[in-house]
Amino acid sequence: MQKTSLIGHIIEVYSEFANNSAIPADAVLRRFFLNRKYLGAGDRRQVASAYFGAIKNYLRLEVIAQDASPSEIHKPELIIAAYFIVFDHASAKDMQQFIKGLPNEFKYDYHLEVFEMMADREREEQRLYLLSKSERLSIFQSFPAWFVREIDDEYGDDAEALLSALNGEASTVLRVNTTVTTRDKLRKEILEQGVESELSQISEYGLILRKRINVWDLAAFKRGAFEIQDEASQLVAPFADIHSKRIKILDACAGAGGKTLHLSALLENQGEIFSTDVDPRKLEELKKRVVRSKAQNVRIVHPDQYEKILGDKPGWFDIVLLDVPCSGTGTLRRNPSIKWNLTEEMVAELVVKQRAILERNIPFIKPGGTLLYATCSILKSEGEDQIEWFCKEHPDFHLDEKKRIHPERDGCDGFFAARLKKVIPA
Repeated sequence: MQKTSLIGHIIEVYSEFANNSAIPADAVLRRFFLNRKYLGAGDRRQVASAYFGAIKNYLRLEVIAQDASPSEIHKPELIIAAYFIVFDHASAKDMQQFIKGLPNEFKYDYHLEVFEMMADREREEQRLYLLSKSERLSIFQSFPAWFVREIDDEYGDDAEALLSALNGEASTVLRVNTTVTTRDKLRKEILEQGVESELSQISEYGLILRKRINVWDLAAFKRGAFEIQDEASQLVAPFADIHSKRIKILDACAGAGGKTLHLSALLENQGEIFSTDVDPRKLEELKKRVVRSKAQNVRIVHPDQYEKILGDKPGWFDIVLLDVPCSGTGTLRRNPSIKWNLTEEMVAELVVKQRAILERNIPFIKPGGTLLYATCSILKSEGEDQIEWFCKEHPDFHLDEKKRIHPERDGCDGFFAARLKKVIPA
């Protein structure tokens, strides 16, 4: 596809997202591709890369575009032009010609000076220099001001590196299903099909793909040999510190069950895992994944069965996993639209919701049992602060260990987990 047409597609899908920002960015892109099946794999990769890049860096790009062409009207063509100038090092002259030659309604004959101002990094630096640290970080790293203040307060000197990492590109990571195969065997199998990978240095179950491919078409996926799961997420199930395979586990916020399936493999299909969630649609997806993964120790509990199946099981479980609903700020590399929809008020509501989930589920834990709390948030209010509150409220639990994964240090999603033990009465 010619560059002008490619840029036209990028502007078009970006405009669709900008007009429907409440819809997840990946969902907008999937719908866009579904309606344009003529796009080849290479074109799709280029469209997706620029599309997500523009969303991640939207605030910086908007300021650059507004500085070059002041207007109260959002101009998607200038946002995308700024993206290619700043991140793809396109020339001002080329971008002027590309926008002038667009095959859609975003075509416009801007003066060359507009694009030259966009390309002037010294001009941008001088403008940012006049701002406070938090304002500068907010614009340059493209995050809401309240979020930057929060991260600056919590992470100090590491704040800028963390924000930059959250704007990075996430790799495709596989988690080997040890019920079906081993990591080395899986790596060899997919290599024979031309898929190169590297061993994860964080998770002993992870393979990091060197290129993005449609992994769902691989025979290994269809027979349940792996799941797609970020390295950080792969650390949660092993963090339960399982010493016996004949135990009972409750995954009370199972979602589509990525951690349920990992726990099943760690138990080698022994023991019992009860998986439930308030969203029955996610449990239907888990049902399909259970069959594919050859898991035989998972029992799915739908919301309408909750009281019947779990109502008589207080003090019955050895481990209760609470991978609670959260802000998702640790996954911003994959879900950049989160940061444009998240508010301080929403985080405060989530903290209250997480506490309610903790209170509702701790009765299920037997004396001497384990509470495993996890969240894919980088905000301490949803992690360390939450556990500090819990321990004060529930002295019959003691903190055994906690873990914080940092995107800027570990190269994966951000997450927090805490393992707590319920005290055995004297």
